Amino acid sequence: MTAPRRLRIAFATDLIDGVRNGGVMSAQRFVAALREHHDVTVLSTGPAGDGRAPLPAFTLPPFGRVMREMGFVFAWPHRPTLERVIGEADLLHVQFPFWLGMRATRVARELGTPVVAGSHLQPENMFLNIGLRSARLTEWTWRLFLRTVYGRADAVICPSEFAREELLRRGLAVPTEVISNGIDARFSPGPAERLERHRDRFLLLAVGRLAREKRLDVVIEAVRRSRHAPRIQLVVTGRGPEAARLRERAATLPLPGEVSFLPDDELLRMLRTADLLVHASEAELEGMAVLEALGCGLPALVADAPGSAARHLALGDGLRFAAGDPADLARKLDALIDDPARLPPLRARALEVARGFTLAASVAKLEAVYARVARAPR
Repeated sequence: MTAPRRLRIAFATDLIDGVRNGGVMSAQRFVAALREHHDVTVLSTGPAGDGRAPLPAFTLPPFGRVMREMGFVFAWPHRPTLERVIGEADLLHVQFPFWLGMRATRVARELGTPVVAGSHLQPENMFLNIGLRSARLTEWTWRLFLRTVYGRADAVICPSEFAREELLRRGLAVPTEVISNGIDARFSPGPAERLERHRDRFLLLAVGRLAREKRLDVVIEAVRRSRHAPRIQLVVTGRGPEAARLRERAATLPLPGEVSFLPDDELLRMLRTADLLVHASEAELEGMAVLEALGCGLPALVADAPGSAARHLALGDGLRFAAGDPADLARKLDALIDDPARLPPLRARALEVARGFTLAASVAKLEAVYARVARAPR
């Protein structure tokens, strides 16, 4: 059997370290896995180092404060650097459809380097965070991404069938492949002790950016309305511009909620010992927080939002609630707490579902796409 060809991959991503953002975390994990069999040069902000071609960072004034609070920056597409790295590569992978992705795609087309583009962003992710709900602006932004990146690629990678449909219904004619972001092998069941202060309580976990789009305000209000509020310990973990406001609101719950950033080992402990994850986001192309919970055997109560693929990861109708509706979330939460015998079978079901989303399987699928589109050996 012939060994897979070792490829030279240029991987363009505005950011690849420093934040727990779904698209950034996906880039980290895929690059690390790809480097086991390929030569990957990352075009990104951050320090110079082996396998990285550093680019200057910048923010846009309308989004500057929010971007800084989330730890996300754009990469300045320095053309000589792009030409050097992309010109030497067998293919270019574009992670985000921002200015770096647009310019990198244009340079690749000029140099004859094939392009694989990943779909990891909805315009709604950006606009909801600054309080904008504009269908017209959202559609204009989708068309911009299609015209400058997705429509000029040789293949587009979508993390879910929902993500692919979002592009196809807007006219994408480029070949697409559904490849999940996958569940890192660390997110699995394992020995873990619940913290002393959380014992004898119903431990409810929410994971994600502390931003408006994640609708953590709905989660806090639902806990307040729950009949079991005095024994629900809400733990919210993440970073973002809404941290102070959410912390203030969570402190007023009958059992004060905890809002903080947890390092990976503490997050893993929470995922392994919590009773339930709640995911209220209304804009998700897959839902990595839900996937990681399932990998640890933790069932999730998920918002049934039309703009979110995460709703398809719920383990049945009883694990979905009306998006943006704290009263319905409180009812669904109470029903689960009233019937604790429902949770153990759901944990087993979560692990069963997670087996279909391993990171290793996703990397193998991505390598197969690369093999199909890569430039012929020179």
